[in-house]
Amino acid sequence: MIRQRFELPRYGWRIYAYYVVTEPNAEEVLDALVHIGCGGEDLERAYTNLTSGNLDTGLTYSNRDTQETVMVIARTSSAKEFQQSYKHETGHLQDHIAQTFGINPHGEELQYIGDDIVEATWEIAKDLLCDHCRRHH
Repeated sequence: MIRQRFELPRYGWRIYAYYVVTEPNAEEVLDALVHIGCGGEDLERAYTNLTSGNLDTGLTYSNRDTQETVMVIARTSSAKEFQQSYKHETGHLQDHIAQTFGINPHGEELQYIGDDIVEATWEIAKDLLCDHCRRHH
């Protein structure tokens, strides 16, 4: 599992990102979710997802009050599947921030949030976006 903590300073948002997550990593990720305030049905769904052993899945949970997110991308079967999971989960993060700050979902600022996320995650994501690199990672 690859762990990353980063902030989006423009919004004061903290992100705990986990990549190549497998079932043995579930407890650590669940602890992070609880730490930012995830509970109840959301935590149960996360537990089911994280312990399923399924490839090509993920989850993103945000606490809008504390402006924190746990973003998870499970182990993927290919670079293409990583790209789809990465786009999907970072899209949720982007939406959570936009909803919190009342950002127009059809405007430029939403796209800039996405750009900031790519900038913050690029050094990890780039190696998972290439099948050749993934084999040698």
